[in-house]
Amino acid sequence: MSGHKFSGDVARLDNPRRQEIFPLKPIIDVLGEKVDGIVVADLGAGTGYLSIPLAKHIGERGTVYAIDINPEMVAILNERSSGLSNLKVIKSEENSFPIPDGLVDASYMIAVFHELDDPTKFLLEIRRVSKPIHRIIVIDWNHVKGGMGPPLEERIPEEEVIKFFKNWGYGLEKRFSPSPYVYGLVFKVSTCKPLDKCWL
Repeated sequence: MSGHKFSGDVARLDNPRRQEIFPLKPIIDVLGEKVDGIVVADLGAGTGYLSIPLAKHIGERGTVYAIDINPEMVAILNERSSGLSNLKVIKSEENSFPIPDGLVDASYMIAVFHELDDPTKFLLEIRRVSKPIHRIIVIDWNHVKGGMGPPLEERIPEEEVIKFFKNWGYGLEKRFSPSPYVYGLVFKVSTCKPLDKCWL
């Protein structure tokens, strides 16, 4: 798979239509009610569309790692997140996140999967920074021609995404539709034995 990278156009990332395409409430709600102390990674955080409201939602006892490869996005997000002590803005490489092992409970990938050059390397890095039991929330463009978003040839059908994660031992915990433009998939994995000694 060879991903086509988004150019990082700030105006597009701040377009009010993003709320129509990626409505925040259903996207955040998939975390469930147990968010006290949770650690979440927003992979491809951009200007903080999800990271900032997510940090406010989970509260001071939780932590959001807002991770992006674009230094301009990182600079903007650092400025916008001033005053949010539980939001950590991180400049990364695509398959290397400079955070310690075993921290993250849930990772968001919003319109990221279809851009990946090497999904396997990206997933292995998510696994490195995640707790033994963790979730990955994938939200990406429906595989339909025309309308908003990238051209059809750059979109990844959701069944292909499901197959990829299942091959790595992830179960599909939830399937949801944040909007008519995108699909949502929640994957969960456990690499911990016995399970009762893991975070749940």
